[in-house]
Amino acid sequence: MVMALKCRSNAYKFVIIFFLIIGGLLIPNKVSFASNSTIIGFMIEAAQMDGTMSGPSMIAGDTSQQKDLPMLELNFKDLTAEGLTIKKLVKTPNGIVTLNMTPNETVHFDNLSLNVTNAEFTENYLPDNGNIGLKNVKLLAHKITTGNSNLPQFKLSFNEGGQVELEPEAEAKLIQLKTVLEGLLSLRQP
Repeated sequence: MVMALKCRSNAYKFVIIFFLIIGGLLIPNKVSFASNSTIIGFMIEAAQMDGTMSGPSMIAGDTSQQKDLPMLELNFKDLTAEGLTIKKLVKTPNGIVTLNMTPNETVHFDNLSLNVTNAEFTENYLPDNGNIGLKNVKLLAHKITTGNSNLPQFKLSFNEGGQVELEPEAEAKLIQLKTVLEGLLSLRQP
């Protein structure tokens, strides 16, 4: 008799839990219709970047929107950036949300690697230290790694809205940029 009551008690618990789960799935709520946000990438802007760069290479990388996307891998032994702004762009159901990180001073990176799908700069120069210098730089990066970085007194802010300033480039454009950078590096070889 005791065994029958325990089995019946467990059956009631199972039925109650089952109906709570089904009821929770059927009752519409705000969270149940939410769609996932999508990371567009990192916009990196700098008034000036200089340092020691090794030869760029073409790779295939993944973004949150596409697999095996052609990317240009940029590797720096050391890099100094002035006027740096890093923006993380996220597409949400309510539009783009931007996370802005802006240091107040010059930033230094050791062993920096960037996988980019678009890059722009207005001019190049030979810096005092390193083998390449670029001015008015804009990069659309999808992977950033560094051994060590110094980000002094950075400001962090969130903004709703905004726009995507750079779109991923086709492989042919990235190969053209790779050729330009290789040409600049070959001019600076001793």
